[in-house]
This record gives sequence, C-alpha cells and structure tokens, in this order.
Amino acid sequence: MTGFPLLYEIDLTNFRSIRGRVQTPLDAKMVLVHGENGAGKTSLLTAIEIALTGRAIALQRADPAYAKQLIYRHADTYRHADTGNIALTTTGLIGSNQFSASFNAEGITERSVLSPSLAAFFSERCYLPQSMLGQLLQIYQESDSSPNSPLARFVTELLGLDRLDAIETGLAPVDDLRNLRKTSRLFAPTESEKQRLERSLADYQSSRALAQRDFTAALAAVNEAWAALELDGKVDEKSLPTLDYPRDTKSDEDELSTLFVHRRNLEFIRRSLSSDSDNAAAAAEASLVAEHRGAGEALAKWTSEYQARITDLEKRVAELLPDISTSAASVVSWHVEASGRLAEDLRQTRERVAKMSADTNRRAALMSELDVERKNLKTIDDEIGLIGSNADRLAEILSNINAVIVDDYCPVCDRNFAETRQGALVDHVHRKVSRLSGSAERLLGLSRNRSAQQELIESLVREQAEIDARFGAAGQLSTLARREAELETVVSELASLAEPIAAYARISAQEVGARRAISNLQSQSSSRTTALEQLGEIASALSLDTPGQLQASDGMLVNLEPEVAARIERVTHRSNSRRKLVDSEKQAKLLLDRKNELDQRVARETSLVAQKVASLRRATKIRTDAQTIRERVESVRAAIIRREFNDRLNRLWRDLFVRLAPNEPFVPAFQIPTHSTNQLKPRLITRHRSGGAGGTPGAMLSSGNLNTAALTLFLALHLTVAPQLPWLVLDDPIQSMDDVHIAHFAALLRTLSKEHHRQIVVAVHDRQLFEYLRLELSPAFADDSLLTVELSRSGSRDTHLFSKRYHHQEETALIHAA
Repeated sequence: MTGFPLLYEIDLTNFRSIRGRVQTPLDAKMVLVHGENGAGKTSLLTAIEIALTGRAIALQRADPAYAKQLIYRHADTYRHADTGNIALTTTGLIGSNQFSASFNAEGITERSVLSPSLAAFFSERCYLPQSMLGQLLQIYQESDSSPNSPLARFVTELLGLDRLDAIETGLAPVDDLRNLRKTSRLFAPTESEKQRLERSLADYQSSRALAQRDFTAALAAVNEAWAALELDGKVDEKSLPTLDYPRDTKSDEDELSTLFVHRRNLEFIRRSLSSDSDNAAAAAEASLVAEHRGAGEALAKWTSEYQARITDLEKRVAELLPDISTSAASVVSWHVEASGRLAEDLRQTRERVAKMSADTNRRAALMSELDVERKNLKTIDDEIGLIGSNADRLAEILSNINAVIVDDYCPVCDRNFAETRQGALVDHVHRKVSRLSGSAERLLGLSRNRSAQQELIESLVREQAEIDARFGAAGQLSTLARREAELETVVSELASLAEPIAAYARISAQEVGARRAISNLQSQSSSRTTALEQLGEIASALSLDTPGQLQASDGMLVNLEPEVAARIERVTHRSNSRRKLVDSEKQAKLLLDRKNELDQRVARETSLVAQKVASLRRATKIRTDAQTIRERVESVRAAIIRREFNDRLNRLWRDLFVRLAPNEPFVPAFQIPTHSTNQLKPRLITRHRSGGAGGTPGAMLSSGNLNTAALTLFLALHLTVAPQLPWLVLDDPIQSMDDVHIAHFAALLRTLSKEHHRQIVVAVHDRQLFEYLRLELSPAFADDSLLTVELSRSGSRDTHLFSKRYHHQEETALIHAA
C-alpha cells in the first residue's frame, strides 16, 4: 500500500438504515460499494462523513434536527435501537487516526473528529452525497446574473468572498495615525523603554558570545579526548554535567605490561620458526590459505548481496511463524523449514478464508430458512387446533354400537331411524365412523409433520450455533485475508532465494574443506604446531582469530607483531587522553555555568524587547494595513475570481467534462465579468467547442450530460486546490449516463487513483453497473488494489455486509507461451 493517508476500516452499529453491527475494511486505493435501494449504501458513506467531521451537511440542509434521526428505527417501536456508534480508522494522518461518534434518540453524544479546517475540506471537496448532485443540477437550471442567485451564493461561499467584504467594513474606521495614537496612549513611553532594553540586551549578548566561544573550545577538547578513548556517543552541552566514564589509569598500565610480555614472546617465536627448513610445507600451507581466503571472499560477496534480503525476510517469516528457528545456525535448513511451513500455512489460511466466506453466506441463508420453517410450524399448529381432540374416541364407540344393530331401531335411544328417511341405520353409523376415523388419521398425520418440522428447525438452529461458534471475532475474515496476502508474498520471496541459497551451500562446503586441509598440514610439523599453539594463545589473549584454522603460522606472526605494536601505541595514547579529558571536563563545566547564567539574562531581556517591539509593530501597522487592504480588496476579489474560474476551474472543468462526454459539442463554463466589481455576478453558460457561445446548460445539455457537468464540476473543485485529504467519496454519481459516459467515468476514476494518488470510494445500486466497474477497476499493476463491499438484508431485516479484496495477479500464460 502507498504512503499517503487512507481510510482504513469502519465499524457501524445501529446507524440509520443499518441494523446491528457491521464492520468492513476500506484500505484499498479503490473501494466499490453495492447494495439495493435501502440496503445502507448512503448510510455507510454518511457514517464516514460524521466520523470525520461530526456532522452530515446534506442531512442538515434537509432537516436541522437530523441528529435525532441517526439511530436505527424499526417499524415496530419495541425493536428500536437505544444507542449506536461509528468507529473509523485511517492511516497516514498527522496526529490521531481514530475517529468516532456515539448517538442515541436525542442526537450525537460523543465525537472525535478532524480539525475544523480538514473537516471543512472533506465536506466541501471530498464528499459528494447523492442529494448534493441534485442541488448542483438545480443551480444550473435556476442560474441567472443576479448576485443573490443560488449559483452566486454557492460560488461566493466556495471562494470566501464574503470574508473580503467583512474585512473592508471592519477596517474602515482605522485610517489615520492620530486615531492610532489615541487608541494607544503608551506609544511614546513604549518606544523609550524599547531603546533602553535593546542597549542592555546588546551588552548581555556580547558577554554571552564570548562565553559561548570559550565553552565551544573547551567542549571540543573534551570530545577530542572522548573520541581518543573510544567512548560511545558524543559529549554535548546536555550530557556534560552528568558525564560518566572511567577516570582511573591503572587499567591502562596493567594492559601495557601485558602487551610488552606478548611482544617478547612473539620475538622468541620468530627466532624458532626461522630455523625450520620445511619450505615445501610452508608453500603448500600458503596455497591452502589462499584457497581458503578465496572461499571466504566468495562467502563475503554472497553475504553482501543476499544477507540483507534474508535478514528482512527472516523478520517477516518470524512474524508469521514465531516459533521457527533462526537462520544463524543454517541458512539452508532455515530456508527448507520456512518454505515448507509457510506453504502449509498458506494452504490452511486459504481454506479458512474460503470456509469463513462460506459460513458467512450460509449464516445469512439460515436466518431466512428459519423464518420460513417457523411460519410452517405455526401453520401446522393452527390446523391441529381446528380438529377435535375426541374424534378418535367417538369413532371407537360408534364401531362398538354398530356390532349390536340388527334393524333400524337405535340400541341407544330406541327410536326408529327409518322415520328420518335417510336410509338404513347400519349404513348411517358406518358413514359416521368413517368420517371420524378420517379426522383422526388427519390429526395423526399433522402430528407427524409437526415433529418433522420441529426437528428441521432444531437442526437449522444447531447448524447456526455451530457456524456462530466457528465465526470468531468481528473482522477476523479481513485479518485472515491480509495474512493470506502476506503469506503469498513471503512464499514467493522464499522461492526466489532457492538458487542463491544452494550456491551458498556449495561455497560453504569449499571453505570448510580448505580449512580442514590447512589443519591437517599444520599438524604434521611439530615446530609449527608448537608455534601455532603459542600464537593461538597470544591471539586469544588479544581477542583475535586463532591461526590453527584460518592461516599459516608465518602469516599469523606477521599480523600479530604489528597488532601488538599498534595496541601498545593505542593504550599509551588512551592513557594520555584520559588525563586530558579530566582536565578539559572541569574547565568546560565552569564555562557552561557562566554561559547558562548569561543565557537566562539574554532570554529575559529578549522577551521584554519582543513585547515592546510587538506592541509598536501592532500600533504602526494598523494604519498601513487598513489603507492597503481597503485599496486592494476590490482588485483581490477580481483577481481571485479570474484566477479560480478562468485560469484554473474553467480549464479543469472543461478537460474533465470533455473526457466524460467526448461527443457533446457544448461545454459548460462560468462566465465572469472582465471589469472589477464589488459584487460577484457569475453566470453559467455553455461554449461550443469551435468557439461559439451557447445557452445555459439546462437549455443546451441533455439530462445525462447535465449530470456529467455537475459531477465534473465537483471533481474540478476538488482538484483545483492542494489535496489536504486525498480522498474522493461519491454516492451513486452515475445518474442518467449512457454506456459511453460510464466507460469514460471508469477510466477517469482509474486516472484519479493512479496519477493523482486519490483513494476513491464509489457507491452504486445497479448490479450490472457494479459488476462492470468491478472489472474495469480491477488492479492492473502491482501497487493497485480494489475492495468491493456488498450490503444486503436478511429476512429479519438485519444488515449483512460482505467485502472482498482484489490484488494484482501477474499474467503468466503469455510468459510461458513466449
């Protein structure tokens, strides 16, 4: 990711149309938000504005009491949320990068926002709400030459010309030096006191300069002796009073005594080696030493070329695998272990990302399925209630009665059923039993269906609980996605180092072989063996490499003799420097105390002089400033208007509009008077590309091109000033645009992101448009990034948010084909 400030992550709870808590990353150069109408796109972008600025200007224009409507409200009053909050994280800003807002039904209760200037810049130049786009179109349609027209008021507020009018009015009374003296009766006494203080200050400054010169010389002597003693750091004015170092010279005297003993021993070894006549062994030993040196130089070259990369890579691997062994023991073993474990970790991470994505989708589907199945269970319960609970028992009784019927006389009431003229009594009872038995069977079937439905609901609830248990903390999916990207990068880097590490193994083997050959050769000569042992003892005492493994004894002797001589000279110099340091320290501390005392006096006198000078400057500049400002207010106003509109805004607006609408012959622009004026009277016009004048934009442009004109005007206003915040947040900017305009708009977004280093957040509601922009804005280079955010609602009206990150994928098919 680049080093410019980024919107990094936002966490919302019960904000406007968003129910519950949603969290999404925003750390990509291009963020594409999609959702159907009412899903929460505008709420997400409005939350960004409130977190950064503490207010929502578009909502405030529509309803001054909008803050009381920020909390999520449900159709059922009892399901209203009590509190809500917004937490936004950014990166790269100076100061705080954490912004938040808490709110309830009474309004915003707590907030942590940008500074007023940055907040105003974001609202005016970075965020284009959907409702604001409509207001710009209204400005085009209702514009006229009146200074009170909607367009004139908008531009006046934009350029801050009302401030120039206020300055001219406020400074009108202050136009005469006599008025200045009347308002400040202490002007003359202040001038006299200033002269006296300046003379006193000059005396103190002269004395202070002399003290500073002497102290600088003394401190230089301290640092010279300090450096000679090879002590850490450098002595400065701050560390001088508490300077701590060994002042005793006894250790130097003991070290000199030891060095003199080493020098006598080296002279004895040289005499003993000069009698050895085995020149062939010495030549062979020198050849092996040269071979060993060559292998060591190859290792050093390899280390200078690859060690930094391996060290950096080892840190990144350690962050991913804290328990892995370091490369100090064996680079080859470390590389093999890291490659294998990271490849396995990458595979497991990919599986977890896929699993969590599937769980997220299944969790949303389960909520909808549970709503449906619970409604089915209620329908079964209602139908069971309609069937009598005693139908089965009555059918059994009638069946027993039917066995004793022999004619049409009822065995219960002893009446003649033939009188009813409904057929035989046996047939009547049989039909009644059949109907009652059918109701009982229906009741039994509904009971079985209810049990099956209940088991299905319990199964869905268990599955939901299992998914919730696996789901983990909020934002874990984003964290895993980032880890997956880091693992892919590190695994690729490890693979690129495979061949250099193999070369390292070969060079190391050559170096070890030469070292062993030298050791074998030297062990065959008793005199040289004895000399090497003595040289090794001396080298060890001097904290140097022992000669038995790395070089010939003659060469080692040549190296040790000048080393001992140099150390004798160095210790002698150090002892003298230590004595010099003690003396210089005492002198420097005395001079420092004197300088500090003069510094306090100079500071006191300087402060008094500055107070008098500031008073006089304020008094003398009031008249000049008032006259100059009054004379130049009108010319400055005209210069601002011409520069902003003609030289910058109109030119940039034209370039952007022509890019999005290449086939439109008329181009919108501001018409500004050429003469000076005390009132701003701009007009919106169109000009033909050939140079001719046109009518107003509302008369000359189509609905789609009016939308394009409004959108490009906002972008031009954003680009005409230095980017205090390099962000562009656009809420459904593509309205009434055809396919050509949309294609050019996508190309413009890529240009703003790539060449102008803007982070762009765009929200759209059309699914086909979302898919098209997702393809057009996909990363084309290694430092490009795209993040898609999709908002939806479940059957229970809970808000669900799904984010997906797209990285640049290098094309390998054409490389292999070539």
